[in-house]
Amino acid sequence: MKKTLAIAILLWILGGTAVLAGYRVEVKGSYFRSENEIFRDIYGQAAKYGLEAGVDILKNLSVWAGIETLKRNGGLTLTKEETKAWITPLTLGLRYEIPISSIFCLHVGGGVQYVLFKEESVLGTVKENAWGFLAKGGGVFRLSDMFGIELFAAWSTCKMANGDVTFKVGGLDLGGGIEVRF
Repeated sequence: MKKTLAIAILLWILGGTAVLAGYRVEVKGSYFRSENEIFRDIYGQAAKYGLEAGVDILKNLSVWAGIETLKRNGGLTLTKEETKAWITPLTLGLRYEIPISSIFCLHVGGGVQYVLFKEESVLGTVKENAWGFLAKGGGVFRLSDMFGIELFAAWSTCKMANGDVTFKVGGLDLGGGIEVRF
């Protein structure tokens, strides 16, 4: 509940500044490959889905916030008993756009993430949260002044610890989205 309220307040603040600057909202999805070999062994690759909202603060520069979610079922490596994992990164970052033509622009960006992680298995439940980083690049094809299609690649990294065990929950995302500009 706290997580949902924080996201709603952030999107409301970003929305309130839309009168002063350009504003965009994007629905996106990606193919995720974890940087953690054990995670890949248990869960394989997964789909991530998310929302992103951005506000222009200078020419070609915007601040953005996003939330993504990944839920994946797998089997423990030795016993193959069922296990489930959830990864929810909350991201705040900057994005710089490089106009190539009137219908296409490239962009690069980066930001910080607060990553929520949960895993349930017969061994127990692990719930951890930690800060991480994200770097992202891609391009947007403008279908009109209001609509665009984005393709992107992103790399995230986030190190967590549960007791004496440390693990990483970031990785490579290759995806796309539908962007609406106001």
